Amino acid sequence: MLIQYPAFRAWQAMQVRSNNSIVALIIGASLAKRAMALSARPFVKAGEVLTNVARAQNLNVTAKEAEQIFGKAAGDMAFLAIPQVVALQIELCVGTVVECQRFPPLVKPHPKGEPPGKWAVPLLAKAVRFGKDESTADHLMKFCVRLRNSIMHGAGKVDAPLVDEWNRLPRAAKGRWESLAGRPFTYSGIGTLPELGWPEVMAALAVTKESAHEINARLRDVLTREQWAQVIACDYRDGTPRGRRRFNSTSPGKTVTNEHGATHVGEERALRRLQAHAATYYRPLGMTPDELRTGRDAVR
Repeated sequence: MLIQYPAFRAWQAMQVRSNNSIVALIIGASLAKRAMALSARPFVKAGEVLTNVARAQNLNVTAKEAEQIFGKAAGDMAFLAIPQVVALQIELCVGTVVECQRFPPLVKPHPKGEPPGKWAVPLLAKAVRFGKDESTADHLMKFCVRLRNSIMHGAGKVDAPLVDEWNRLPRAAKGRWESLAGRPFTYSGIGTLPELGWPEVMAALAVTKESAHEINARLRDVLTREQWAQVIACDYRDGTPRGRRRFNSTSPGKTVTNEHGATHVGEERALRRLQAHAATYYRPLGMTPDELRTGRDAVR
């Protein structure tokens, strides 16, 4: 079971949303292709076939031509989807580094004092390895980042750095990519478009998921329980305006006595809410009430 610290929760939500959106678009293209193929008038405008579909009138081609366009849409979608998938992973790295900067020297500061959002991707990737050797997912993430760069900065065409990145992959990493995509990374030459499609999108999604889970596991190991208690307390405090108010609750009322001495009812209620937050998002840690109390006191 994974720890769901704030950056990881944000990554999970956006990855699910991206995955669902990509699948929805592919399904839509498939249905549109089928509608074009079933049309009894192949040379009528596509918009006249898709009369009830918003903006279909903007597709100024025949039904026969539109069938071919929708047939290639899955492949074209990869050139849009892969940069989005990689961008989410980069944001997870940024958020993880921000989380760790609370506990120096867990992550070394940037040589020029830059905030994590401006770090180069290789530096971010190194930071969230926390001194561990590169895994298969780490190697494949470097390839995905390079592929994303060629799409965004090179009109999607294969360049020498991308080819070098693929060729440098360890055998295990290449084998993993081919098992995920069902084929190796395929291209006809430098300066040409690679063969990207639904298989590569699914492979990129799988690689980022494996990488994210590794980052999660590494972070769990490098933070002490005292540090995790502070992370949980800050997460609860800063999550919502009401969370901050409840976190700082010192509501007057009858005094209760426990092993820690006399405290207000409001303070005990605030601790119970913190325990509920920990049970929801940090259950694998099994934090005790005393640990959470100490963490809460440390960040108040």
